[in-house]
Amino acid sequence: MSERLSSRGNDLKKLCDAIAQAVTIAIGEMVGTAESGQMVKMGADGTPTKSIDRIAENAVLGELRASGLGFRVLSEEIGEVLIGEKPDYFLHLDPLDGTFNAIKGIPFYSVSIYLSRDDCHFGYVCDLSKGTKYFAQSGCGAWSEPGGRLYVSRNEDLESFSISAYTMRPHTARIVGLGDKVRRIRSLGSTSLEMAMVASGKLDAFVDLRGMMRVVDVAAGKLILEEAGGLITDADGKELHLDGNMWQRTDLIGSNGLRHLDLLRLIGGGCH
Repeated sequence: MSERLSSRGNDLKKLCDAIAQAVTIAIGEMVGTAESGQMVKMGADGTPTKSIDRIAENAVLGELRASGLGFRVLSEEIGEVLIGEKPDYFLHLDPLDGTFNAIKGIPFYSVSIYLSRDDCHFGYVCDLSKGTKYFAQSGCGAWSEPGGRLYVSRNEDLESFSISAYTMRPHTARIVGLGDKVRRIRSLGSTSLEMAMVASGKLDAFVDLRGMMRVVDVAAGKLILEEAGGLITDADGKELHLDGNMWQRTDLIGSNGLRHLDLLRLIGGGCH
């Protein structure tokens, strides 16, 4: 699988594999414990940082420092940090996507890493509970280990769509149109993994209507989904731009691309 990556892509995957292993070990005994959910500070993104978040982030930063490379890191907990004298890569990091699940012992949480330099873009998501890795390099397709090449579903029948979706009061009515049309809706709790589910054809679409999606949440999953043949936009149908502003918040629609416009219409085109 990874032989389909460039030599640089293979090197980045090895780094990400090491990071995922470090996070898995670091949080292993905390998953499902009350201690893991203790708030330690307010994160750079304006949401509370839990104890397990900080431990996961520290594990990632430790691997990055040990790599000998330079990074400009954007992480939802620590904000922006420079590693090394000169950054070789710009890195969008969500050290633990699915914190609530991890705290409660629900086996669906991940680490999400997006690395970019010039024309090299690499996205990596690891299901920390199962160890499944999803990754993509721009122009090289999307892959999973174990598994193989990823492709979105070819389902064109909206009434048989399986999607994951989020909304938030007082705008919960935005999801009613979807619920009346598609076959089933799930809310699984880890954005990056849910985007990987769409990329692998297990779900037909992912919809987040909370207006709270951050660039660190979606950067890796966006690349993986697009390289698998999918489409991702905001709720107005506009392309998402990863401009380095981690506090940029938006709605998100990621799908197999075959009924994307219909999904947008069903949520009201982004109108609140």
